[in-house]
Amino acid sequence: MALSFVTSTDIQKQVVVSCDPDVQATVEERAAYLSSGDVNDLGEIGSDATLFTIRALSPAERERAEVQAGAYTRSELGRLLYIEAPTDTEARARWHHELEDDERVALAQYNEYISRVYIEMIRAALVAIDGNEASVDDLDRIRPDENRTHTISELVLHIQRLSLLDSSGK
Repeated sequence: MALSFVTSTDIQKQVVVSCDPDVQATVEERAAYLSSGDVNDLGEIGSDATLFTIRALSPAERERAEVQAGAYTRSELGRLLYIEAPTDTEARARWHHELEDDERVALAQYNEYISRVYIEMIRAALVAIDGNEASVDDLDRIRPDENRTHTISELVLHIQRLSLLDSSGK
C-alpha cells in the first residue's frame, strides 16, 4: 500500500516547554528538542517542570480549528506578505517599515488569524497540565507574558508534529 493512513488520533504525549524555569538547557539543546520533540534532547528537566499532555488531531480537527479561527475570512494579502517576509530581524524591520498602510493592516490581520489558529488547535488538543484536566484558558494564567506566548508556540509545534507523524513515528 503506497498511501499512509493514520491509525488513530487517540495518541497522547506528555511534553515540557523549553522556557520552563525548571528546564536547564543550552540553546543547542533547546533547538534539538524543538526539532525532534524528544525530551532526551532537552538538557536537564527538573522534577518541578510542568508537564503538558496533548493529543494528536485528525485532519478534520485541524481544519475545524482553522475555520473557527476565520480561515475563510483571513487576509490573503496578509498571508502572502507573511510568507514573503525576511527572516533576518533587521531586514524584516526595514521591510515592514516600507510596507504600504493597507499591507501593514493585512499583515497584522493575518498574524491575528495565525494566533487564533494556535489557540483553537490547543483548545482541541490540550488534555492535561501536570495530570489535571486543562483547557486553553489555563494558559492565560502563565506569567510572565513572554513565557505564555512561548508556551503556546511550542505546544502548537508539538501538536502539529504529533498530528502529522505517520503511525510508525507515534
